[in-house]
Amino acid sequence: MRPLPIAFAVLLLALVVGLGLRAVLQAPTGGLPKPTTGGAAPVPSELGGLPQGHVYTGCSEEPDDVNPFTANSNAARRMVLAYTHEALLDLDPRSGALRPALAEAYEPSADGRSCLFTLRDGVRFADGAPVTMDDVLFGYELHQAGKLSFGFVGSAFARVERVEVLDERRFRVHFRGLHYASVRIVGEVWVVAQKRFFVEAVRRQLDPGEAMPEVGSERFAQLLGRVDRECGPGTGPYVLHNPPDGSGAWRVRQDVLLVRNEHSWRRAETPGCWNFAGIRVLWRDPAAATNALLLRELDWLPVSDPQALLAQNPQLAADYQPMTVDYDSLGVFRCVWNCELAPFDDVRVRRAVGMLFDREHFAKILGPGARPAVAHAKPGRPEYPELLPVAFDVAAARRLLREAGYDPAVGKPLRMVLLALQGSEPLRRMVESFAAAAKSAGIELDLRARSDMTSFVAEKRLRQWHGVLAYQSFRPWGDPYDLLASDGSDNESAWKNKAADGLAQAARLEFDGAKRAALWRELHTLVHEQQPMALLAHPVASILLAKRVRGVEPGPCGLIPDRGWVALEQQRQ
Repeated sequence: MRPLPIAFAVLLLALVVGLGLRAVLQAPTGGLPKPTTGGAAPVPSELGGLPQGHVYTGCSEEPDDVNPFTANSNAARRMVLAYTHEALLDLDPRSGALRPALAEAYEPSADGRSCLFTLRDGVRFADGAPVTMDDVLFGYELHQAGKLSFGFVGSAFARVERVEVLDERRFRVHFRGLHYASVRIVGEVWVVAQKRFFVEAVRRQLDPGEAMPEVGSERFAQLLGRVDRECGPGTGPYVLHNPPDGSGAWRVRQDVLLVRNEHSWRRAETPGCWNFAGIRVLWRDPAAATNALLLRELDWLPVSDPQALLAQNPQLAADYQPMTVDYDSLGVFRCVWNCELAPFDDVRVRRAVGMLFDREHFAKILGPGARPAVAHAKPGRPEYPELLPVAFDVAAARRLLREAGYDPAVGKPLRMVLLALQGSEPLRRMVESFAAAAKSAGIELDLRARSDMTSFVAEKRLRQWHGVLAYQSFRPWGDPYDLLASDGSDNESAWKNKAADGLAQAARLEFDGAKRAALWRELHTLVHEQQPMALLAHPVASILLAKRVRGVEPGPCGLIPDRGWVALEQQRQ
């Protein structure tokens, strides 16, 4: 399962969670109980001779919900459900190509309006129960009832008009509307969970004497929505045991342990994959990460400039190696302008304030591989337009603001509210740089820096701001519609442009990649001219990886952990 990106995130969270991070934080040897399995145990021959052992991972955000139907946080999706549950399709971590997962085959129709999926034969859940068509269709059944508040998986079911079951292993999905990536969006996000587990979880919550509600009822949805610390048995390589009696493997504000799913079809089909006997995720504040690295308690740390850190601490070079990773959903730092609020409904004001961002400096802040941004696309791709980034020019910004009627010399300065998410060092430095330039340009800036996502999102929704500075991830399949179209789900600027809407919609309907890229180039050029947001810089993920963790390598989807292992003599309990 490859989760979709969230709209706004701190870069550190994007790196720790959004990379597909699998081996970040190694627990202090005396700070956690010993694993129940692994260590120096003999290596089963079916593993291809690779040692098992436990590996510790880390995340700064502890999810409040890991129910595969209602979970919406990146932490739940990438740090728990990505290991425990699978979808119909996923991406090959080495090529980035769409491939079968729980569906052993898929056949899109010639007109792109439907797809025939054939389920893999003999797949079992982690508890040994066989996967049935009822399990596969359970999420769709809930979505059709319209009573449950869905999480990220809802984006798959929302694109489905109807499902036609042909037999116990084959079903045809008819898509709602036409989209060049419908097969990928639906197949990659259609997560399969065990229906029986969640029906029983609902049954346990019934009042004395209460009859079992129908699956499609409001009462069923209400009780199902309360199942938040359990995800049930999936078909992924690991399983979370966390029964409501408190005997589970999740210690709130401490850690969660995922153990091997011995019924994993993928591990059986490909010996030598998913070798770790257990994955323990530690909920940790990233502020202490550097100190933990110096104490060798970390296996993996995202840093803006790993070479600089190694130069400052040369003793680390014996145990850590620098690595750079890029992937399709790694997006852009940007400042979105509120086009509904004067004076940012004036393109001259948007252009002027956009000149106060030093994009070249920002790229240096983000470290090697980062570059100034001009489009909501991956640099180097055919859809990326050949445009120069907006120049950093305080004097030109002052002239353009005077032209728009804002001049502090005559008592009419531009007053603006900037809401900024400052959960990482790069974002903090970007905000400081802009604030200094804005002061030089005569702008009276009301800076509202927020360090936690909850308060940031709440204030953003009030729309009492002129600009929002944050990191924006991309859709993995490249479609910028949601960010730029008038009715796009993440069009935070509320910018409306008929020509842009036409281009965005036409691209969705275009199955020829070259023609679609041409439409997107035209769209990105139009956005560059109108400046509904100031695009700042594209980051590249840089990390330090412990040398004891072997077999982990970068790929088009991030780092690839499925062949990772740790030698027996280097395993920690």
